[in-house]
Amino acid sequence: MSPPACLLSCVIALSLACPAAFAATGLAHGEVSQSRPAAPLAWRGAAYRNLRSSEMTYDTMPAERLLQLQTRNVARGMKAPQIGIGRRAGIESREARLPRLQWMGDSRGNAVARVRIASPDAMGLRVGLDVSRLPDGVELRFAGSARPNEIVAMVRAADAKRLPGPDGLYWTPGTDGEAQLIELFRPAGVKAGSVMLEAPMLSHLVADSRNSFKLIDKIGESGSCNVDVVCRINELGPTFASVKNAVAHMRYVRTGGGTFICTGTLLNDTAPTTQIPYFHTANHCFTDNGSVAPVASQMQSVANTLNTFWNYETTGCGNLIQTTTTQLTGGATYLYSSHLTDGMLLRLNSPAPSGAYFAGWNAKPLAASDAITGIHHPRGDSKKVSTGQTRSIGTNVTRVGWLSGTTEGGSSGSGLFSIGPGGYVLRGGLWRGDASCSNTGSLANSANWDEYSRFDVDFPNLKSWLEPEPEAVNGSRPLLRPRPANKTSSTVSQLQSLRPASGDGHAQRR
Repeated sequence: MSPPACLLSCVIALSLACPAAFAATGLAHGEVSQSRPAAPLAWRGAAYRNLRSSEMTYDTMPAERLLQLQTRNVARGMKAPQIGIGRRAGIESREARLPRLQWMGDSRGNAVARVRIASPDAMGLRVGLDVSRLPDGVELRFAGSARPNEIVAMVRAADAKRLPGPDGLYWTPGTDGEAQLIELFRPAGVKAGSVMLEAPMLSHLVADSRNSFKLIDKIGESGSCNVDVVCRINELGPTFASVKNAVAHMRYVRTGGGTFICTGTLLNDTAPTTQIPYFHTANHCFTDNGSVAPVASQMQSVANTLNTFWNYETTGCGNLIQTTTTQLTGGATYLYSSHLTDGMLLRLNSPAPSGAYFAGWNAKPLAASDAITGIHHPRGDSKKVSTGQTRSIGTNVTRVGWLSGTTEGGSSGSGLFSIGPGGYVLRGGLWRGDASCSNTGSLANSANWDEYSRFDVDFPNLKSWLEPEPEAVNGSRPLLRPRPANKTSSTVSQLQSLRPASGDGHAQRR
């Protein structure tokens, strides 16, 4: 029997022998990502030493705009902090439009052009590109002036066109340094005159990806009571060491080019043969209007701009030395969110990175006084852990108090976990609260409480993705119909046709 046939037979035999494995359980266990480490990218035009860039340089950012950003973040309370200021080329750039591309070709008919866009004193940049007139076969690569030979991503024009942000532009991945370097690769057969690119906007970032986001209003420097995740691994054990790898720092662009930050959690589903990167966070991360039901098209436009940062931690307890972080680009697909619970579910458009963890979840309600754990990126700082207890269960939220650590702006959307026989499972995402380092430790103090979405309340709307129902196929055999997914191994590809299922608040937003 061939290996694929053998594998399929084994799965079928297991399903027939253990029909309970296909029952809807409202529970999923976690598992490690099977993705392989990504191969490093390189410039296509690395051999062209005389390749000249088409350049745009913005005026120096006025100091008052930086102060306004600081003031807005204070006024936002615990809503998602802003780390990037939108700028428009027609108003603030020395060149109103991107200069003509300068191509250099090879003997096979391929050609390369470079673009350099700078905003003086920026810690990093994202650029809003009009890609509507780029031929689909053109490739774009991106790096920052801080590390010009470190390519953070490559995207094909056809894919970029499918990711319009709130301003109708494709927002490039974040790069470090005051300038972003963009390379365009034009394959043979594509005429130079057909390649039209414009860069009407950028987002001037006051934070980069390697300096703990410390510039304005202590962005990236969380309160002193917050605890690095590495400090609690020995105490909380190997299941905590795994689940912390499900948590990622988020950066995304809203209307006008402002870049904001939140926290989210990679979630597993109950189908064992694929790893689909479902991602749980907060509705209010993508919209400030929490009094009305979200508009899917508006939420999707923000999801198109999403970058996530993985393994953003310190190497030792309190040493401020950052681990090697992976930036995942490509945006996400908006699936569901609620303005009543503030829960939101996305599906990342790129496979989860190597070393990430698909967290389990439990769709039953928490009870008062249950022990809980929060894993988050307060103020965009390296990953922290807070521990405490539930205080009360509301109609749409779970209220918790902290015994160790707290939450801050940037923690928005981060997961609330409980621990059971199978390890840590997600029970909700951070919405709002008054908790701070000055109040932590006192469960009786309501100023030390936060409110999280109730995963159990949202679950009926998430079930079709996270716990797909088995169907009778080929007789009464319980199978799951295949659905599009990012396959992470040859075994997964062989088994993709067999998908058995296992299993009111009042305070400020975070």
